[in-house]
Amino acid sequence: MIDRDTEREWLQSRLNDGQQLLVVYGRRRVGKTTLVTDVLDRVEIPSVYYLCNQRGTETNARQFAERCATTLDDVPPAVDDFPDAFRYLTGRVDEPFVVAIDEFSYLVEADETVTSVFQTVVDEILDETEISLVLLGSSISMMEEGVLSYESPLYGRRTGQWRLEPMTLGQAAAFFPEYDPEAMVQMYSVVGGIPAYLEQLDPKANLLTNVEQHVLSKGAFLYEEPEFLLRQELREPATYMAILEAIASGASRVTEIANEIDKQASSLSRYLTNLERLAIIEKETPVTDPDGRGVYRLTDQYLRFWFRYVSPNRATLEQGHTTPVRETIADTFPTHVSWTFEDVCRQAVRTPAFPVECSRVGRWWYDDMEVDIAGINEQTETLLLGEYKWTSDNVGTGLLSELERVEPEVRWRSSDRSVSYVLFAKSGFSDKLRALAAERNDLSLWTVDDVISLFRER
Repeated sequence: MIDRDTEREWLQSRLNDGQQLLVVYGRRRVGKTTLVTDVLDRVEIPSVYYLCNQRGTETNARQFAERCATTLDDVPPAVDDFPDAFRYLTGRVDEPFVVAIDEFSYLVEADETVTSVFQTVVDEILDETEISLVLLGSSISMMEEGVLSYESPLYGRRTGQWRLEPMTLGQAAAFFPEYDPEAMVQMYSVVGGIPAYLEQLDPKANLLTNVEQHVLSKGAFLYEEPEFLLRQELREPATYMAILEAIASGASRVTEIANEIDKQASSLSRYLTNLERLAIIEKETPVTDPDGRGVYRLTDQYLRFWFRYVSPNRATLEQGHTTPVRETIADTFPTHVSWTFEDVCRQAVRTPAFPVECSRVGRWWYDDMEVDIAGINEQTETLLLGEYKWTSDNVGTGLLSELERVEPEVRWRSSDRSVSYVLFAKSGFSDKLRALAAERNDLSLWTVDDVISLFRER
């Protein structure tokens, strides 16, 4: 398993520290199952792993009990529900033991009483045992609302939880040790930080060859992945596909998305909420106004790539004609990568090693003014303003001057704040700008190489 050291150490130490009720959740393909099964292989504790399906609680309880019996080399018991299954397990196990139940969110979605059932399991059946329970789920809102929230019957019983996020560029780079920093950003703009997508590519092949073989070619794992994902998770996949294609093409406000797909704006709320629940899109607000009116953006780099290049060219690709699409990608790729570099720069600001600590990082905009990378720190009353350039030319002082011009318009703690500036560039900076940065303690400059090094600092 590549990276995930922090998550693995957390889970392993918890399981070695007595009885636990742990919750591990995150969007599909992010690596939850790999993480948990890897740790189960490492700890010296017997365990059983069970993957739920969408066939209801009774079927899953019976199949879970059968899985336990197989693990214990026993005859499958006759059970009617999960309490029966856990009573069977506690009757056979009298030592430390771990139960991992994957896609627990399927159970929550199918039966709203299932968390009450598991409250009984935890409080009454497992109470005097050394059996730990790990619940995994891919529906983020289902796990947060159904399992972790104050209203959940399981509230107060968990001993720990971890939301597993997509890998940052620095983490994903470990899949491609021979790529230089610029190529890493380009790679990240195609498959993003989802481990299941990263492992599809050949680290020894160049990026466009990888794209042609593993994304554009019919039959490849990634070729139809977005469609499979939406069909598995959502009803009306065609509507969701249209919404995502509209966002990928630049529509970000509800009215713009509605116009693109020829629907009433008032009808989109449910669809957008469901896509947010799956962490496929997010509602973005100005960093200084988290409760303000927002815009929607794709959170997944691969979906952004797929809806920009694969979806509009399906007729051509279905005939096996990958070359013209590859050529289109090559012609427009710098613009596509530029948007990814903006996201990477914000990731860099969030790293512990970044010199300006920010409690919130994002963008800022008002009317026709916009700042690409903005951060605030409420405690230190610090405002960070930054811009990025993914061009072949060195960045000069003009970019800094533009930021300084906009700074008075950012209405956040205007009277007593301190302001820092940060510039990111693909190709570097002019000598004049570097000399200026050497004289000022409120300005820092970062190349792509610097950003990659920043991610590697622990």
